[in-house]
Amino acid sequence: ANVSHDFKTPLTMIKAYASMIQEISGNNPEKRTKHTQVIIDEADRLTSLVNDVLDLSKIRSGINALKIEAFDLSEYTFDVLEKFEYLSETQGYRFVADIEKDIYTEADPLKIGEVLYNLIGNAVNYTGEDKLVRVELKRQGDGTARFSVSDTGIGMTSEQIGNLFESFTQADNSTTRRYGGTGLGLSIVKHAVQYHHGTVELHSEEGKGTTICILLPKE
Repeated sequence: ANVSHDFKTPLTMIKAYASMIQEISGNNPEKRTKHTQVIIDEADRLTSLVNDVLDLSKIRSGINALKIEAFDLSEYTFDVLEKFEYLSETQGYRFVADIEKDIYTEADPLKIGEVLYNLIGNAVNYTGEDKLVRVELKRQGDGTARFSVSDTGIGMTSEQIGNLFESFTQADNSTTRRYGGTGLGLSIVKHAVQYHHGTVELHSEEGKGTTICILLPKE
């Protein structure tokens, strides 16, 4: 079930960008090149996920499976956010980004990528009728990198928040019926961030939306 959930986002993007090439950018070399690169990048992500599936011991070993390296989290965040541009072009979503430059961290880029994709995708699913999603990356005073995603959706009660990071859990049954999904996304986020000795924070208010933050150690 976790694997199926991780496959869903890159498969959706591959299909979406292939459709955009077919319908919009096929005769525009610049746009076509940009869109085909997204397909190549997402195919690479799928390949990495398949490799993990073929070696289940790595997934089960947790921290030992991480491939830690120093990388520019700012640039990485820009790249991930850019992949969601097709939602702006095709469905009217608005992404407001406040990303501080030159923030580096030491982490597994693939695992952090899964976290960012899950959080942004989750905000897209749950944001309000204005289709607004805010993405922010800042350096804290102690050097910690703070990444946050905010939506303008239904929000949650304190009781719902308490259970939200457990596998297969969503706010309630009506949420599952309305938005679909398995409820695995935030569980994946929690475990991936904990493997990196980071923390996850969630702030929500009924009827006003939700903000989810992750804090990652400095380089």
